[in-house]
Amino acid sequence: GYLPGRGRVLSSWSRAFVSIQEEMAEDPLTYKSRLMVVVKMDNSIQPGPFRAVLKYLYTGELDENERDLMHIAHIAELLEVFDLRMMVANILNNEAFMNQEITKAFHVRRTNRVKECLAKGTFSDVTFILDDGTISAHKPLLISSCDWMAAMFGGPFVESSTREVVFPYTSKSCMRAVLEYLYTGMFTSSPDLDDMKLIILANRLCLPHLVALTEQYTVTGLMEATQMMVDIDGDVLVFLELAQFHCAYQLADWCLHHICTNYNNVCRKFPRDMKAMSPENQEYFEKHRWPPVWYLKEEDHYQRARKEREKEDYLHLKRQPKRRWLFWNSPSSPSSSAASSSSPSSSSAVV
Repeated sequence: GYLPGRGRVLSSWSRAFVSIQEEMAEDPLTYKSRLMVVVKMDNSIQPGPFRAVLKYLYTGELDENERDLMHIAHIAELLEVFDLRMMVANILNNEAFMNQEITKAFHVRRTNRVKECLAKGTFSDVTFILDDGTISAHKPLLISSCDWMAAMFGGPFVESSTREVVFPYTSKSCMRAVLEYLYTGMFTSSPDLDDMKLIILANRLCLPHLVALTEQYTVTGLMEATQMMVDIDGDVLVFLELAQFHCAYQLADWCLHHICTNYNNVCRKFPRDMKAMSPENQEYFEKHRWPPVWYLKEEDHYQRARKEREKEDYLHLKRQPKRRWLFWNSPSSPSSSAASSSSPSSSSAVV
């Protein structure tokens, strides 16, 4: 039960294992005989229940309709997979709904362990040679998560039988983000990550969901920058046509919206870049720019009419005669001379 050069006797880890050795066996993928590591299990372990256990170890799920639940519980006991044994007990007690929390906890642990294997290169069987270094990875996880990787490692290509794969025009930060996504299904950013280069790599590997996650991360960063009064117009111009070319259509739409909303400012700061845009983009700008051309024409007409009206009002006021006030004393009669002497009266007229 001991494989030379590989460490401890396997049976010491669990009563489920009897022996492990290298021998000629049929490859289940190619159906060709080759030297493989063969693990012999305890006779009490049956193929069907063991397959259900393997499914749990890969996915964290257990079908409620499994027939051999007791055998599954037996294997879980031998392998010390206590969460699986608890899931079986929940199903037998008609409390299968409680297994959802167990599955959630499983995925958290699995994600952490897989990321640790990626970081340390544990059990790796392939190394990617990149522009700025190397990263070790695991073919089974890559094949199961990415059709592009499955074709490269599982097809009639040189990479299927080599331990080193050259990946030109790719940085470690981008490849690490891709591998973490393939291993965990989640996008993880890093300070040295170039968003657009990751989008290019994800599109190259036919990973539209990763492209979408990176688009969301990029747009969030741009919006946060605008809130901090950072000028992003230049970056948006660079992102636009790259995003369109590499199928990042959501990011491209956001860039189009930003440019159209800030059209005058962008044109004033980057006139050459705007003129160098594709005819399709220029047509889009003309159709959706703000303010639109019709608005500018209407505003110009309004401003001219207002100035003309102000000029006419000024000339009209200038032509009006100026009003002057004249004051004089009215003559007093003899009968009222005494009264007028005590209170003289006066009259006025406007000329």
